[in-house]
Amino acid sequence: LHDMLMDPTRPFYRLGTNLFLGPVPREDFRRFLKGSFVESGFTIEDSAVNLILDLAEDVPFNVQMLAHQCWTDLRESGRRQVKLTAAHIRASLKQVVLQQDPFYAQLWNSLTAIQQRTLIAVVAENGANMQTTRVMLAIGKGSGTVRQSLLAMQSMTILREDQKADQKLYRFEDPFFAQWIRLTAASLGLKS
Repeated sequence: LHDMLMDPTRPFYRLGTNLFLGPVPREDFRRFLKGSFVESGFTIEDSAVNLILDLAEDVPFNVQMLAHQCWTDLRESGRRQVKLTAAHIRASLKQVVLQQDPFYAQLWNSLTAIQQRTLIAVVAENGANMQTTRVMLAIGKGSGTVRQSLLAMQSMTILREDQKADQKLYRFEDPFFAQWIRLTAASLGLKS
């Protein structure tokens, strides 16, 4: 949408007023998810809804996708008393990520070797400390090259830069891509 409205070469350039929405308030999200599972007849571990939100990094589309997969898996279990647990959520997450494997594999294969190693480092470091000597050594390139790789992946909308307190963090635009990298860690050379 941003490109459609902010690119001067596009027909809807500067059409209307920009409205920037923040994240969905977590407590509202929690209440909605918990109510939906309970309404469907499921019981829930206390921390289950928070785990869904954490794994999906509060991205509404990803929360919906993961919650729906959890709901489907619980419904298809065939048991009368079903409880949503962390184990259910992690199994559902794996299914969601593996369903996207062709897309993620294609995206991964379109990246340069340095970009791939940089993404592995972002996953391993949880997006922090990307300019440290230890990270540079793990990637095998200098600071300038890693910085260019990070910038390129921001322009490709794979990563975004967030500020947390006084620290710069690199986050995945699609947090499930990071999960895919974790799941395929052995074949990608990531030490987990």
